[in-house]
Amino acid sequence: MPNHSRIISKTLDSSPWTQENESAILAPYTYLTSAPSKETLRHLANALNDWLKVESTQLELIIKIAQALQNDSLLFDDIEDGSELRRGQPVANSVYGVPQTVNAASYIVIMVYKDALELHAIMNKTDLIPGSTPVEIITGILWTPRRILSYLMTFLMVEELLNAHRGQGMDILWRDHVRCPSEDEYIDMIKNKTASLFRILMRLMMACATERKDVNFIPLIDLIGVMYQIRDDYSNLRDASYSDTKGFAEDLTEGKFSFPLVHAIRADESNTQLLDIIRQRPKSPALKGQALSYMETETQSFDYTLAVLRALQGRIAEEMETLGGNPMLEKLLNKLRVK
Repeated sequence: MPNHSRIISKTLDSSPWTQENESAILAPYTYLTSAPSKETLRHLANALNDWLKVESTQLELIIKIAQALQNDSLLFDDIEDGSELRRGQPVANSVYGVPQTVNAASYIVIMVYKDALELHAIMNKTDLIPGSTPVEIITGILWTPRRILSYLMTFLMVEELLNAHRGQGMDILWRDHVRCPSEDEYIDMIKNKTASLFRILMRLMMACATERKDVNFIPLIDLIGVMYQIRDDYSNLRDASYSDTKGFAEDLTEGKFSFPLVHAIRADESNTQLLDIIRQRPKSPALKGQALSYMETETQSFDYTLAVLRALQGRIAEEMETLGGNPMLEKLLNKLRVK
């Protein structure tokens, strides 16, 4: 006979969530983050903090939030794009399956909000007014501008995560319908999809800043985000070392309309060769080589992309000079230049 009393006792018992279970359900995320990465967001945060002087505990939590969202987006991207490699190893969903990977990625999003609440609590703790009561704090009688900013952090994260999903949604829509966007549409998309992660980092740091509190750094960070994605688009198709970590011209296999491809297709819309190749999601090196050759010799799309990158880098340098200069950030951006 079933042990009814044991089942009832277990139902009413508050069993603790174990670290073993935590590790097990986060395995796809841990697998991804265990692979070597460039830690661009950490380096960017440290460079930006030369201006903003965010307290170290808060800065580490902001970096943790931004990196978690970036890595989380990669788990979803690899599923949605049908990728095979990420950071030089098989993608997480090919190892752990799509259901477990989706669950881990969703779990991380919730953990990020938990970290945001912790950051909110730290900000409020450092901004307490002597003698304030819980009722006064809740009703807002003794709220300070900094305390209001801490509450707004949750809303800014929601706003930017919406932007990220809007950008990803358009990217997928164009790919699945084999519709090449215009350059303006493409820039709008990557401002949403890619730059949103940079803006989350920047806006959280601005909310926690102890210096330059009234300076708007968003135009600079948007330029950096767009430059970063176009650089990635170029490298995916041209950088031999990229093939080792992501696969040879993987954007073509995924059917993705990257910046050089958008230029090449729009340069001569009467020639449908590239669209026909993209529609097939080519895996053959020969077919992908043919597409790359067309982009290089017929439309000079790689030269055009390099010119756009140089223009963006020049404008970034102007913005930095206007803001008073930042040697750390300049050094980081020099490393990101396409050689």
